[in-house]
Amino acid sequence: MKKILLFVIDSLTIGGAEKSLVSLLNLIDYTKYDVDLLLFRKGGELEKYLPQSVNILPVPEYYRFNNKERFLFHEKLKFYYYRLKTLLNLRLNNYRMQSLHTEQIVFKNIKKILVPIQKKYDVAIAYSQGMPTYFVANKVTASKKLAWINTDYTNSLYNKEIDFESYKEIQKIITVSKHINKSVSQIREEYNKKVELILDIINPSLIYKMSNEHVVHEFDKSVINILTVGRLVTAKGYDMAIEVAKLLKSSGYKFKWFVIGEGPERNKLQNIIDKFELNSHFTLLGKKINPYPYMKNCDLYVQTSIKEGFGLTVSEAKILKRPIVCTNFPTAKEIINNNVDGLIVECDIHNIYKGIKKYLDDQSFKIKIIQELNTIEAYNSVNQLNKFYQLVQN
Repeated sequence: MKKILLFVIDSLTIGGAEKSLVSLLNLIDYTKYDVDLLLFRKGGELEKYLPQSVNILPVPEYYRFNNKERFLFHEKLKFYYYRLKTLLNLRLNNYRMQSLHTEQIVFKNIKKILVPIQKKYDVAIAYSQGMPTYFVANKVTASKKLAWINTDYTNSLYNKEIDFESYKEIQKIITVSKHINKSVSQIREEYNKKVELILDIINPSLIYKMSNEHVVHEFDKSVINILTVGRLVTAKGYDMAIEVAKLLKSSGYKFKWFVIGEGPERNKLQNIIDKFELNSHFTLLGKKINPYPYMKNCDLYVQTSIKEGFGLTVSEAKILKRPIVCTNFPTAKEIINNNVDGLIVECDIHNIYKGIKKYLDDQSFKIKIIQELNTIEAYNSVNQLNKFYQLVQN
């Protein structure tokens, strides 16, 4: 008899957890599992890559209201009340001595209005910390509940005591890197007994296929094309990247640096680009449904992150055999063998600049790295699928 699984995630916009989930859903054996998927927002770019066997559930009413769907007047009044209450408490959160994570504020204020799912599941899986975990813990009936943590949770704004009330309802906490696994295990003794390591699911064959889907027109073959992929948020260190571009320009290097991703830092970053007169050297390309043709064709992939849950885009660039410079975020050494198949540098402007400069000045070093990338087996976490099966079967 098939097991019935539920996956919950905020949306399928482009992001590490989202890409990992889509890869997992494309690998699952649907002769053994029936799969439901709950999204809080539909319309994400990755939805088109979902297999047809996945049953997408209706978005919860409150989120549909926020997405401007039509409701009766009395229903609107109810939703307006909870939305205003949430907005007020989000504003007040800015004045706390210790601010809570936005997701914690939102869930506390809308918890009563979120209708539980009536269907019973064998296994319910929150594929991200925050709202998906709160929903699975409090609004889903299942024989077993799993919750993924795919960020540097211990160094996040999540209040760990508040979250414990939800994690008490979770049988297994899945972490996506050794660093996160160790740090989460140390939060509480109860977590140490629950934590399991399953690396982010990456399917190289899917990445190879997508990398050939279209031609890149933005790159200039007469210069070095540098690429970075990730949301425009503080944790990605783009302000440092722009400073590095300024140094490269002043040193006379011929290059163009492209960033794929969107986020709240766009205006701030564009202002810095304008200030340094780098518009012909540093370009924010925005969201791209498929970043892999850009990865495949760039001359150098650079990740300037201050922190990462795992570093999925670095792994993807490695699969596509690109020379890589990445900062020494906690999980970098789990992906890159420094000076062997890539370069890990300290997280500051000077060292990022030196790392890029090493590739540009020393062609023999660059050739050595590419040769190594072409001899090693592509990073492939498909074998992590067996760990997933063991969790849902036992």
